[in-house]
Amino acid sequence: MPISSQRSATADPQRVPRRRTVLVAATVTLLAAAAVGCGDKAASGSPAGTTGAPASSSQAATSGTPGDTAGGTTTGAPEATRPSAPAATTPSGATPGDAKPQAAARCTVTGLKLTLGRGDPGAGSVYYPLDFTNTTSHACTLNGFPGVSLLRGDGSVIGKPAGRQGGAPAAVRIGPGQTVQADIHTLNQGVKGDSCWRKPTLIMVYPPGSTDSMTLATSNPVVCGDTFDVGPVH
Repeated sequence: MPISSQRSATADPQRVPRRRTVLVAATVTLLAAAAVGCGDKAASGSPAGTTGAPASSSQAATSGTPGDTAGGTTTGAPEATRPSAPAATTPSGATPGDAKPQAAARCTVTGLKLTLGRGDPGAGSVYYPLDFTNTTSHACTLNGFPGVSLLRGDGSVIGKPAGRQGGAPAAVRIGPGQTVQADIHTLNQGVKGDSCWRKPTLIMVYPPGSTDSMTLATSNPVVCGDTFDVGPVH
């Protein structure tokens, strides 16, 4: 074989290293380009759902998320759309404070104590306070004149029942344990004749508005001059 043919068939030991160098350089170039590309992606954007800068503080304050606060006030729906508490209403024609307490029930004989005070003479007349005391735990009212009669021991009436003296009555509210009175009136002996009724054994009283009576053992009043009156409860 000719010497030239042997050289062409045998690899040139100097050409192999040069080819490898070219390949390595090309590979490095490609890697560098890839690295630059990756860097551009990282700088230009983010994965879906995380793009963009974080919300600013003003956006967070108006996001509408429950529990977000701005300036100490809970945020949410715009002020114009928030439901407001219903305004308090007052019945037509009424103003606060106009309501009046319910009237107390009328006093009954089962809730009253009856007493007769000492006579008070003056200017020819004698007045005896007839007292009514509320013995219950609740208030009650009396309105008007009591019915009063003087009785003998056998229950018969002495003279006649008391007449009415005084102006128009007004309802009187009696709290628990409180006492009101009506005044029995007669005359001193000799002011109008010399005759007087006999001393009573009992006094029978109908509280105003009641059809039930109360009795009390007493020897007063001694009625003289046929004058026997009672005023309204006050």
